[in-house]
Amino acid sequence: MDKYNKIIKNRLISILEVLIFLIVSTIIWLNYREKEIVYSDYLNKDILVSDNITLENLKVGNQENIDKIKTYNLTISNQSSNNQDIKIMIARDLLNNSISNNYLKYSINDGRIYSLNMDGIIYIDNLNSKETKDIKLKVFISDTYQGDLNYKGRIIVI
Repeated sequence: MDKYNKIIKNRLISILEVLIFLIVSTIIWLNYREKEIVYSDYLNKDILVSDNITLENLKVGNQENIDKIKTYNLTISNQSSNNQDIKIMIARDLLNNSISNNYLKYSINDGRIYSLNMDGIIYIDNLNSKETKDIKLKVFISDTYQGDLNYKGRIIVI
């Protein structure tokens, strides 16, 4: 009887492990999918963006070495006959990120360094009808950060 109890116990443990894996995977997938839907709901078909920018392998930086940080060039164009409000955001991917927003720094157009706030918004503007703006952006990790440098994210224009 002891042998059968051991077999039943092992099978129950295996079933529990599979259930836990499925539940965690589903939760992660739903959270990621929910973020995608939220961002895509705000996309405006009248605003054209020159490039999809994915952020990964960010470098550690500060004011002294900002010239060595990669520059992302973005052109945003209002194709409508009306003025359009725009926001540029940095959105981190939900998986495999160990760096919080307060350790991300950025410089946009003017060369000054800013800390990323919790909502991820880095630029707000109003584009006139048929207006185009060129954005030069540098994103890096603060030199005060001591953890794993794993970060993946993207630039979103809404």
